[in-house]
Amino acid sequence: MIDIYNYSNTSSSYNFIQNLKPRTKESISYIFFDNLNYLRSLYNSGKLRNVTYDNIQKTILCGSVYLGYDLYVCPVCGKESIIPHRCHSKFCTTCGSKKTKQRAARISSMALDAHHRHIVFTIPKELRRYFIADRNLLNLLFIAARNTLACLFNDAKFRKTKKKYFSKKHVMNKYAYKNDRDKIIFGSVMTLHTFGRDLKWNPHIHCLVCEEAYDTLKDKMEKLLLYVL
Repeated sequence: MIDIYNYSNTSSSYNFIQNLKPRTKESISYIFFDNLNYLRSLYNSGKLRNVTYDNIQKTILCGSVYLGYDLYVCPVCGKESIIPHRCHSKFCTTCGSKKTKQRAARISSMALDAHHRHIVFTIPKELRRYFIADRNLLNLLFIAARNTLACLFNDAKFRKTKKKYFSKKHVMNKYAYKNDRDKIIFGSVMTLHTFGRDLKWNPHIHCLVCEEAYDTLKDKMEKLLLYVL
């Protein structure tokens, strides 16, 4: 972890951080820097996770020599060039934007040439405190979202077996219809967001779903989701 105390005590590093980029508009690195004392108090009181505090410090120092640098020397004239390392944090508007574009390109290369639908799965406000108390429960959101889509795509089969699936005597597979025959196989990409637009704790799943799915019984692709949502 970066120790920001070591850098903020010297006037040279303070001035360098303040002038990382022209302050024509408020970037998230400046917002972090202006509220560093408050963020540090949250961290010291145990209200801020280590990984979060580490990424905040890296974002503040992004593009500075304090994160390391590469030194290039011309073998002819001896001129030296220093290329500072980037933070590669999701918080950073520069590094995070690059990662987002790379991820979008990678998903586009895998996705089918078909219509897709954006669906958001969330949980009631009363249940959110359980997920912040035990963050391992967040994995259940992916399973719940996946099973909901599986039931929608296999709507006819779900209607026939609904009583069976919700029976106390029936032990349901972790993933609905995973081992069933004559099922409909769908494709989706899911992303977890733990905060809402108001920056309050609100874990939810963003899901990009292909509207075409493979019907194993008919052995062909069919457009199904449009008619069941």
